[in-house]
Amino acid sequence: MSPMRSRLIALLPLSVALYGCSYHYDLRAVFQDGRVTVVPKNDKGTGCLWMFTVTSDQGRVVWDVDGGAYSPPPCDDKFPITYGQVPSGMKERVRAQPLQPGVTYRIEASDGDSYSGSFRLRRVLVIDEVSEQR
Repeated sequence: MSPMRSRLIALLPLSVALYGCSYHYDLRAVFQDGRVTVVPKNDKGTGCLWMFTVTSDQGRVVWDVDGGAYSPPPCDDKFPITYGQVPSGMKERVRAQPLQPGVTYRIEASDGDSYSGSFRLRRVLVIDEVSEQR
């Protein structure tokens, strides 16, 4: 067996073990108080986020905040995150750009575990019935 193949075989169990050490959580965007807010879909890790990035479907970063480095618990849970409002303890690396209807946005975050989700805004016409004063 070649030395290169021996190394690859030896590294395979390590890579599988490391892959199993972290979790993935799904994120979703909701309207909260009239603003786009990101929350975990179901469960989440510690929420001690050290990175949070939103990119457009063209790959352009439209908002990026950074916590510098991983911070183990206890910490300030960063969720929910309101688009454009920098969570405490994090710094804005790319200022939040206006979100456009019809564009799909991808959210990626990490607290040691990974988080991701996608959303798209759309314009909706709403008609409110108003009773006439007679």
